[in-house]
Amino acid sequence: MYRSIEVTDFHLFNPPENINDFDVTLYKSRKKEALNDLKDYLLIDGSSLDGSEIQKYLFPDDDVDIFLSHSHSDADKAIRLAIALERKGLKVFIDSCIWGNAFDLLKVIDDQYCRNFDDSMYDYNKRNHSTSHAYMMLNTALHKMIDRCEIFLFLGTPNSISVKNGIENQESLKSPWIFSELAFIQHVRRKSSLKSTSLTESLESREKMAMDSLEVHYDKPRLDYKIESYVLENLLAGYYSGSKLALQHLYNHLSSRFN
Repeated sequence: MYRSIEVTDFHLFNPPENINDFDVTLYKSRKKEALNDLKDYLLIDGSSLDGSEIQKYLFPDDDVDIFLSHSHSDADKAIRLAIALERKGLKVFIDSCIWGNAFDLLKVIDDQYCRNFDDSMYDYNKRNHSTSHAYMMLNTALHKMIDRCEIFLFLGTPNSISVKNGIENQESLKSPWIFSELAFIQHVRRKSSLKSTSLTESLESREKMAMDSLEVHYDKPRLDYKIESYVLENLLAGYYSGSKLALQHLYNHLSSRFN
């Protein structure tokens, strides 16, 4: 990862008008089919699953320009941003398009390995075990994707951030997934910009799942920069195309504003 950036008011972001609901549905359909044949991922012993191979199936194995981190509740709006960025020539990874596959995977594992003897329901202890493994695979793979991206872009909205205990400026996060991602970027290796060496020298960045009866808050880690939604809108309104020019526009803004 090169730089991390928070969009502080993504709920005010206005996607390009030429991106419609059909475009969003089509984008979602591009995710891989759910992994449903566990026999293809068994180890030699015939009963243990190969977690590394499952991760390779769920996640792309190449570098990306922008990793979009966001609340489940903002998924459709985040996808509209991803579509607009891709039309500018940027390669985007949006984490919500992977969660669905991970939950499908968990259901397949539970159906095969976590049923009670009478097959009437799931065994509580077995399912805790399977869930911990599935979530660990997801979390580890997300961290690997963050490491391979150039920009980590967190889309801040009231759905993902709240004011802690009513104290002004004491922000907290509602999602353990977002907390894990933002905490990880505090320690991830920092690489030079993949798009422009000169800028490196001058700048040195499935759907909603909720538990109605439980809400947990996590202290919000700091990101490298904060920007407003209009910066994204200006980026998308430019007449350039290609990932190098698009990222240069963003880096130039950061350089002029924060240096």
